[in-house]
This record gives sequence, structure tokens and C-alpha cells, in this order.
Amino acid sequence: MEKSTILSTMYEPSDSIEMQGKRKDIEKYLNAGYYIKEDRNGYWVLVKAAQLNVTLNNSSCTRTYNMKADVCDYYGKKRISQSLTDRFTQDIEDGKISIYMNSEGNYSLK
Repeated sequence: MEKSTILSTMYEPSDSIEMQGKRKDIEKYLNAGYYIKEDRNGYWVLVKAAQLNVTLNNSSCTRTYNMKADVCDYYGKKRISQSLTDRFTQDIEDGKISIYMNSEGNYSLK
């Protein structure tokens, strides 16, 4: 495991959309990462979960990961938010948290 540098962190809040129409009308949302939470007679509720995308770089590769679950586990929280993302970024800059990544692309927070 080699210590990684963080190139970027990007928080995407959750989103939901209510639509009327046929399946073909919602395909563009499904392709954009939404999933169907509810559907009844042409009424659709589409939901997109929040994400925390972190781009890591070490000597062997550069990869982007959704670290939402890992950050929530690290801080003992159930939900990700902009303030938790800011805290995570600040802790990385202060050296309280380090991220290590191996040549296969697996990472760990320490």
C-alpha cells in the first residue's frame, strides 16, 4: 500500500424526480444514475443517491472512487452531507486522515 494524493473531492447531493409518462420517457434519467423508487400507472418517482467522488493518485495509477460509505463509517454517521465532506477534506489537509492505495486500485483510510 502506497500513500495517495487527493486530486479532487466532489460531493453530489441526493435528488428525486416525479414524472408522468412512459418508460421511454424516464430512460435518460435511469442512464444518469437514477433508480425507480415507485411506479404506478405512468407515474414515476426516480431517486439518485448522494455521492462523494474522490480522485486518488499514486505512482501506479489515478482512479476515482465513491467513498460515501467509507467516510460515513469513519465518522460514525449514517448519511453524507456537504459539511461532513468539508470536514473530511479538512482532515486530509491537516494530515489526520491518510488514504493508501495499492497497484490493483484498492484503497484504505487510516
